[in-house]
Amino acid sequence: MSRNPFRNTTYNTRVVGVDDGAFPVSKKLKQHALLVAVLFQGLQILGFRMGRIEVDGRDANKILTSLLRRTRFDVVMLSGISFGGFNVVDIAKLSSVIRRPVVAITGDKPDNDAVRNALRGHFGDWKERWGMIQAAGRIHRFKPLRGEPPLYFEVRGAQPRLAKKWIAATATISRLPEPIRVARILARGLSDVT
Repeated sequence: MSRNPFRNTTYNTRVVGVDDGAFPVSKKLKQHALLVAVLFQGLQILGFRMGRIEVDGRDANKILTSLLRRTRFDVVMLSGISFGGFNVVDIAKLSSVIRRPVVAITGDKPDNDAVRNALRGHFGDWKERWGMIQAAGRIHRFKPLRGEPPLYFEVRGAQPRLAKKWIAATATISRLPEPIRVARILARGLSDVT
């Protein structure tokens, strides 16, 4: 009998995975990065949407909300808390606006001291950006697969134990949940960077 990765959740759980694509490093005034949201039900891809965010801008929440509009889903999984450089997602606000849980997942433990110093050194509005990172809440450690390193996550709109179930149910090929892994493949493959 094969293992059912959704044994602790419902197989009908609809998960949106989000990641960004590569962007050119240049001195242009405004650069943009591709943002991809992929909708999964169980381990089946139901569709995806794309948008563009300003590199180091402040439009990630607005674009994400737009990508999620008119889509039926249960939880959003983000590949980290910032996209396109330091375009920080306010996951507390996003969860409140979409009325669904948001889980920000990374493979490495975030170094918040380094992030705060980078923000302070490059952005006049660094306190606002830093406030969004702090509002994400506690960083949790979780090891979804044996023999693999742990993941780290922050969650808003649900308890950490439920976020762990969603991560474990969708981390089937690697420790990274499939919705994020596929969003990453699409975002990087479709990015127009020369």
